[in-house]
Amino acid sequence: MIRRLVYVLLGCCAPCFAVRGAHAQEKIDFAAQIQPILISRCGGCHGEEKASGELRLHSTEAINAFEEKAELLVAGKPEESELYKRLVLPADDKKRMPKEGDPLPEAEIALIKQWIEQGAVLAVAAAAAPAEAAMPADEAAHAAKAAEEAARKADEEALAKVGPAPAEAIDKIKAAGATVMPLFGESPLLQVSFARAESPAGDEAVATLAGAAEQIVWLDLTGAQVSAAGLAPLAQLKNLERLHLEKSSVGDEAVAHLAALPRLAYLNLYGTAVTDAALEPLKGLKRLKKLYLWQTKVNYDPAMALQGATPGLEVNLGWDHPGVVKVRLTKELETAKKTAEEAGAKAAEAQKQLEAANAEKAAAEAKLQEIEKQLAALASPPAEGAPAEEKPGEAAPPVDPAAEQKPAEAPAAPAS
Repeated sequence: MIRRLVYVLLGCCAPCFAVRGAHAQEKIDFAAQIQPILISRCGGCHGEEKASGELRLHSTEAINAFEEKAELLVAGKPEESELYKRLVLPADDKKRMPKEGDPLPEAEIALIKQWIEQGAVLAVAAAAAPAEAAMPADEAAHAAKAAEEAARKADEEALAKVGPAPAEAIDKIKAAGATVMPLFGESPLLQVSFARAESPAGDEAVATLAGAAEQIVWLDLTGAQVSAAGLAPLAQLKNLERLHLEKSSVGDEAVAHLAALPRLAYLNLYGTAVTDAALEPLKGLKRLKKLYLWQTKVNYDPAMALQGATPGLEVNLGWDHPGVVKVRLTKELETAKKTAEEAGAKAAEAQKQLEAANAEKAAAEAKLQEIEKQLAALASPPAEGAPAEEKPGEAAPPVDPAAEQKPAEAPAAPAS
């Protein structure tokens, strides 16, 4: 919904963008607008880790340190600046930059040109250099985000200028069995679907898309039965962002045509015959965010390698893919091991507590038996003739020592 609203606003304000382009006098901020482009598009060969031709473009200091900076950037003269000249060389020129990968979008090249025309000022970036040195990871993430945002804005501006497709072209697509609808409202951008066609889309049906190649943004070819050559017309759909090919007949050779779709963000290849070889042409799709490979012959490691090499990409192999299952079970195994260790420690502690409790119980029982024995002895009467036992706490009566030593008196004499 938000995306559609953006397109509506851009469609209404297209004249504003034209005016802005004609009278663009805004001061270009190197750190916010130019540096992210240089890092994301040139950093692979001219970055912090690699310096082809001894040139690094990842920071202000690196650019200033370049011995041939005077030729690299000629303030106010982009046509004499080596940086700009290399960006606009013919595609087949060996000096064209970036050396590997697609050329920069026209919007980014125009921005660099305008920056050089304004003097190629690096001061703003210089102020941010200490933060870059202190937090390289955060700076790189910020630069990548800024570059993505700049690309998105450039896309929106370009799409806002797209005009409607010829009526006869749309009629041909509909006659081939497709449903054709505006992406939103009265937008000239189109979403085309063959998913509900009476029969699967074939080579002839796909060929009709060329008539509206600029306008098609979403395309659903679910179940299509096309040859590798029959899918070639898709390479003309430069604005295509979303493509459904699930349960179709496409294979590795057919997928190669998709490498020419710079704005493709969603690709569904579920239930197709693609293998690891199909991933190679997809490496150039830097805006790809969702790739579905359920029930295909793609292996786990190559799929994850593609995901790691493409910022923001999520490759979905399905919950039952052997590689996914192995990773999931490995994680569960680690969790189970940890749980078992914790349970073992708890059991050992409980055993110690049990042994201590048993010892305490045994001591208490022994004490109890001793007390009961003493009580039983007190309750039994003494045997006849046996000296009476002194009651506990009762002392014998005292004996007078004088009485013990007094001799016995003689018996009285009888009276005569």
